[in-house]
Amino acid sequence: MAASEGTQLEIDPSLIGTLELEGLDVSYVNLGDGPFARSHLRVGQTEYMYHRSFPIAGHSAVMPNAVRDLLSDEKRVLVAERAGRYYVYLA
Repeated sequence: MAASEGTQLEIDPSLIGTLELEGLDVSYVNLGDGPFARSHLRVGQTEYMYHRSFPIAGHSAVMPNAVRDLLSDEKRVLVAERAGRYYVYLA
C-alpha cells in the first residue's frame, strides 16, 4: 500500500493480483486487517469507487454472477479482501 488520504487509499500496482471466480479472472488486492474499508481506491491513474461487499465464506452463491453482470456492463472491477469480506470496487 502507499499513501492514504481521507477515504481514498493508494494501492501500489505491483500488489494487484488475480482472483478466479467461476471462470472469471478479476483484479484483486489483499488489504489485510486495516481499520476500515475505504470508499475509494486508486491504482496508478485509475480510481475505483466502492460498490458492495460479500462475506468470503459463502460468497460463491452470489458474487460470481454479480461480478459477471458488472463486467458485462463494461465496468472495471477490483476486488479487495479485508477482514473476512470481499469488497467490490468499480472504475
